[in-house]
Amino acid sequence: MPETYRLWPQAPSSETDWLTELCGDGTTGFEPPRRPDAVWVLHAMYEHESGPGGLSHHELRQAALAAGAIEPARLGNIDLECGTATGGGLGRAEHPGPAYRRLRWAELSARCGDPTVPEGKYPSLRCFPSVRPDDSWPVGIEPPTEGSLDRPTWDRLVDVLAAHSTEGPSTRVLAY
Repeated sequence: MPETYRLWPQAPSSETDWLTELCGDGTTGFEPPRRPDAVWVLHAMYEHESGPGGLSHHELRQAALAAGAIEPARLGNIDLECGTATGGGLGRAEHPGPAYRRLRWAELSARCGDPTVPEGKYPSLRCFPSVRPDDSWPVGIEPPTEGSLDRPTWDRLVDVLAAHSTEGPSTRVLAY
């Protein structure tokens, strides 16, 4: 077990019984009823200093496959190249390198005219349809991942929660 997780005692599954009663099945997470003080924590996106560019992640992947520069993705004898390479990933977002800067969702929304998150939808790499006309992001943008928050976002979230919690940083928190 990684050292970081040893600092966090594992809670019994009964700790989330109240969430199951309130929201239903929590297999992949819980969505409590909307509240006036609710807020989404949006995953990080990054943009290359030269901008989004004219090529999408899918077009770049298809060109690399055609040139033989990369092998097709397969799982056993299942061809995984039948979909669209969006450019997005799973797990924790990481800063892609020194030529990239953090791209705020609101900044991209103002630039392209799409809503930050369309009404009735959840924030995800499927937002901003005008930026990704073929369902793939431009190669100059590393879209938000689906999964864990990156460290700077996590640290900021902890600071905000501590500032607004009755016991400050000593407030007991359940992470699911």
